Amino acid sequence: MNLIRHHTAVALALLAFVAGGQAAHPEMPVIPSTVFNVTNYGAIGDGIKDNTTNIQNTIDAANAAGGGIVEFPAGTYLSGPITLESSIDLQVDTNAMLQMLPLGTYPGGTTNAQTFISCNGIHDVAISGWGRIDGQGAAWWKTFLSRTRLTRPMMLNLISCNRLFIHDITFENPPYHHCGLRGHGGNITISNLTVNTDTGSPNTDGLNFVGTNSIIEDCHILDGDDNIALGSTGPINDLLITNCVFGYGHGISIGSDVRAGVTKMEVVDCSFTGGLFGLRLKADTNSGGYAHNLFYHDITMTNVEMPILIYSYYKEAGSGGKISRITPKQAAAFPVMPVTEYTPIWRDITFSNITATGTVAGGAIWGRPEMLVSNITFAHVAITAPGVFNIYNARGIKFQDCNIRRDSFRLYNAEVVDTNSPD
Repeated sequence: MNLIRHHTAVALALLAFVAGGQAAHPEMPVIPSTVFNVTNYGAIGDGIKDNTTNIQNTIDAANAAGGGIVEFPAGTYLSGPITLESSIDLQVDTNAMLQMLPLGTYPGGTTNAQTFISCNGIHDVAISGWGRIDGQGAAWWKTFLSRTRLTRPMMLNLISCNRLFIHDITFENPPYHHCGLRGHGGNITISNLTVNTDTGSPNTDGLNFVGTNSIIEDCHILDGDDNIALGSTGPINDLLITNCVFGYGHGISIGSDVRAGVTKMEVVDCSFTGGLFGLRLKADTNSGGYAHNLFYHDITMTNVEMPILIYSYYKEAGSGGKISRITPKQAAAFPVMPVTEYTPIWRDITFSNITATGTVAGGAIWGRPEMLVSNITFAHVAITAPGVFNIYNARGIKFQDCNIRRDSFRLYNAEVVDTNSPD
């Protein structure tokens, strides 16, 4: 059934949806103020010396003393993999750079390289300062793109942290992802983080995030893949993303692994410029879960190819550009599959006060016939695009006071309420 109903008004109750808005109030870490300068433990910021042992010894000394600030003064400090501990603030000062050893000398080589900065199950930790953490990724990207087999290390992988504060620092040029926050962490605050990496860098996600009661605010993120990728090994609950600026990348993505679930998330007062996607929700039948109570509002997009995309055929149908070319007839040909615990469920999502100009495709919603996308509200959304807006296998899709070309809609098995969208 394809159904579009045009109403003159839609009850304001449609906008009463609350995704835990402003409910996230993460606890901040408590870290002693004692300073442990890495140069006092033999580190030299000359861009030549391998400081791995010196830096780890500094972290261990601070941990043994009950915690403190591990400080990197001005200089370039080369290092291999290091491990953070509880009650540590890794502070990279202005004009200081903590830099991965280059491909060729990085431990593990091309087959067993480990994460540069890692931790697991720690608490009260910070990564701060006005300096930079750099991954010397260009040689890794070139080798990867040549189709040479290699294992690329992440720059940071922080697992199950509680009371984590990342602020006022720049991450750049990782071999693989910039920063993963995984596991079952919570009380995470990421503030004024800059991610600035060449747009031709493959798979360089800015943040891979899971966590509860967390805030991502005032960040500037430009990279070669997802600006923020949400979901993976743990749940997301009570997350606020606010006042962030996103350059080139694949936008804020939920998925493709949503098995642990996403709920009560709000994205507000953010801008996107020049990326492939703006707001993307993606999964497949082996990676889906329950994503609901999501609220995106007060967002601007400029020259983003596809501003809004929700789909349950991530691996089967390919990237968003291919999605816009899927016709209703092709969508109808996909078979009904058994519902399992990993069937994607997208439900109770609001997009409000969003403006997108210079786009290619209007957007897409593509559920599965066995599990329709449901209860999606667009309110005061304006999308200027020559391309189509596909809505397949969906119900309870509501457009209120939107400026989206009505003739851009292509429907299959879709129930849509369209109010005051122009012809």
